[in-house]
This record gives sequence, structure tokens and C-alpha cells, in this order.
Amino acid sequence: MNTAPQTPASPSPVFLAPKSTKRRNPTLGIVGLVVTIGVAATGRWLLASSAAAHASRPEPTLPVSVRVLPVVEEVVTSGVRYSGVVKELQKVELSFRVSGTIDYLHQVTAPGGRMRPIHEGDTLDKGTVIARLDPDDYKRQRGQAAEQLATARARLLQAKSNTEQAQLDFRRTEQLAQRNSVSTSELDNARTKLQGMKAVEAAAQADVASAAIGLDQAMANLEYCSLVVPFEKSTIALRAIDNNERITPNQRTFTIVDVSSVVISFNVPDTLVGRLAIGQQVDVATDALPGQRFVGVMHKVASTADSRTRTYAIEVRVDNPAGLRPGMVATVVFRKETKAHLLPLTSVAQGASAQELIVYRVEDEGGRSIIRQVPVAFEDVLDNKVAIHLQESGGLRPGDRVVATGVHRLRDGQLIKVVE
Repeated sequence: MNTAPQTPASPSPVFLAPKSTKRRNPTLGIVGLVVTIGVAATGRWLLASSAAAHASRPEPTLPVSVRVLPVVEEVVTSGVRYSGVVKELQKVELSFRVSGTIDYLHQVTAPGGRMRPIHEGDTLDKGTVIARLDPDDYKRQRGQAAEQLATARARLLQAKSNTEQAQLDFRRTEQLAQRNSVSTSELDNARTKLQGMKAVEAAAQADVASAAIGLDQAMANLEYCSLVVPFEKSTIALRAIDNNERITPNQRTFTIVDVSSVVISFNVPDTLVGRLAIGQQVDVATDALPGQRFVGVMHKVASTADSRTRTYAIEVRVDNPAGLRPGMVATVVFRKETKAHLLPLTSVAQGASAQELIVYRVEDEGGRSIIRQVPVAFEDVLDNKVAIHLQESGGLRPGDRVVATGVHRLRDGQLIKVVE
């Protein structure tokens, strides 16, 4: 078997291979550059598409938590205050109507159980005898007056008896004169005697009346020897006498004040006096008795104004003052109750202009709670609240819910979450 002779590999392919490799290197670079540009363009397109997708779908806004309150009508209590000096309801200066010597002053129990005469500050009940004169002289006068009255009455009885006898004598004489048994002169004498007896009887009657007046005066003088407390609850404001002192009529002995009630005096302008009426109740307080409140009653309202101050004098009476003393300074409060729709100042914000005020009303739109600006007008500011004026249309209505706080960080149409 003939075998073809082995020949060595041709060297030509080995020579041509390098040349072929040198030709392909530029081609691969161009292809890689094209691929790289395509990938970059695709990436930019994907990034732009992603950004556009995100821009067209914004993240949902979270609701803001707020506290709300309803618009309701409330009772508003306001007051006008006036200060005045506390005075006693009644005051009297006691004096004896007769002269004499003090032989008795009322005694009260002093600390330690001993007795002492009354003096300033003591409180006594009505009818208490606080001082008395020596009554002996007036008792004697009463006895003498009683004797004079008895004597006058006896004389009157005798005069009446004489008059009756003279009357009988005149009638008999008159009958005899009709029968011509006595002379005319005897009849005239009988008539004259009767008239004289009647005059004596009239004088005796006058003496009896005079003696009775004398006895009444003597008895009154005896009663005038005692000074009696005139008020239900009297306080000694002044004692000007001592025991064994000689007193003249109308000389001041005691000053007594009635402290069962006190009055507060002050003046009010014409803008207020028209709203006051006798019997109206007011509140009374004083710094001297912190924490205590008293109920006063309108006691006096002047009908005319003072010509100089153009104000009206007012007196408020406080019954059972319980420590409210004359001389203290008290404050009288005239309270006025009105109804208003109140909102806290923290719920009000400034609107588009400095003159516009707004609140945020909670509304339900599509099952979501949002807030809407509502302009408001206020009537008055009371402490930290504002009394708003409800409008008939377009404004707040009773029962609306408004944001109570944090209104300056909110905006119209904002989604909110109500915090109870």
C-alpha cells in the first residue's frame, strides 16, 4: 500500500494569519463604540422615562392633625365695678331729756369673768338699759303730782255736788215764782248761785286735767331717767359719760350705730343709672375680707345728678354683713349676662388683608375632612375669647366645627385629621 509521503505544513497560512488579524482590530473597536453608545442612549431613555413617571405621580399629602370645636352659644357674664366706703345703716346720738346724776352704767362680762361698764365696740340688743339717772328726785315729783291730782279730783266732786244742789234750789224757786210765792229777786239769786256753782265745777275740772298732765309728765320724767338701746343690733360707737357724773338735758352720752345691716355709698354716671332699680341684687367684696362674697341690694338711687360731678348717688345695703364693718372700702359689682357665640383667640387668623380675619371650618368633601377659610367679624373680646357675629349666608353657622389652634400653619383646602 502506497502511502502518500508526509509533507510539512505549509508555511503560507502562518504568514497570512498576522495580516488578517491586523485588519480586524479597527472593526471590533467601531462595533464596541456603537454598542456603548446604544447602551448609554438606552440608559438615558430609561432614566428619563423613570423620572417622567415619578413626576406625573406625586406622593400623596398626609393629613394634618388638628383640634376642633363647635360654634355654640354661651352665656357671657360681664360686670362693672364701683368702690365705696361702708357705712352703718343707722346712727343715733343718745342723750337724757332730763337732768340728773348718773348712778348706773350697763355692765358686761370682761375677759377673766369680771364685770365692767360698757364702752366702744360693745354690741347690745334692742331694749337694753345702758345708763340711768338717780330716780329719787323724779319719784318724789311723781308722788307730788299724784297728790295734786287726787286733791283736784276731790274738789271736782265737791263742785259737782254744789252744782247739783244749786240746780235743785233754782228749780224749786222757779216753781214757787210761777205761783207768786217768792219774789223775783229770790228767783234771780237762785239763778246766779247755780251759774256760780257751774263755774266752780268747770274750774275744778280744769284743775283735774292740769294735775293729770302733771302726773303724766312726772311719770315720763321718771322714764327719761333711763337710756335704752334703740336698734335690733346696736354697737357702741362712743361713750361720753361716766358714773356719778352730773348730766344736763340733751347732753350727748352715747353714739349708737346699727350694724345689723351696712350700706356702701358711691356714685355712678348717667350711662349706668338707668339700668339700676331699687331691690336689684349685686355682688359685694372687700380686700379686708379676702375670699368672702356678700349679696347686696340696691337701697337708694338718687333721682337727680350732683350739680358738680354730674353723677348719681347710689347706696347698696348688705344685710347680715358678717364682718363687713363701717369704714371699710368695698367693691360693688353690677353683673350683666348675655348670650354670644365665642371662639378662642387661637382659632382666628389674619386673612388676605390686615383688616380681614378668618377661621378654618372643617368640611366633608368626598369622604375626606378638609378645611375651608371662612371670614368672620367679631363683636367683642372677652379675656382670651372673641365673640363672633354669625352671618346669615356664606359665614359661620351654629354647630359648625372650626380649628381651635395652630391656624397660622394651615391653608385653604388642606386635608386634616380631627383629634378629639
